[in-house]
Amino acid sequence: MKEKNFSGAYSVTTGSGPTTEDIKGILESLECILTAHDSCAELLSFKENTAVIYCGGPCKNCDNRCIEEAIRDKFPDVEVIIQ
Repeated sequence: MKEKNFSGAYSVTTGSGPTTEDIKGILESLECILTAHDSCAELLSFKENTAVIYCGGPCKNCDNRCIEEAIRDKFPDVEVIIQ
């Protein structure tokens, strides 16, 4: 289930496990920081707890791993693959 937070972004409430929409919501919440760094991220696929994400721009090679950390903070069992 998704709920809008004060900034208008969606926060994720966990239940039985993450859905494609949950992962997309997390990426949407990172849109401001990605845009500020001239980057973008898009969920290519999500199945069996593996999220494959296209990342374009400087964030793809960044050591901070903001995308992976944001997903793992909510769903620690999800494997994140950045392409």
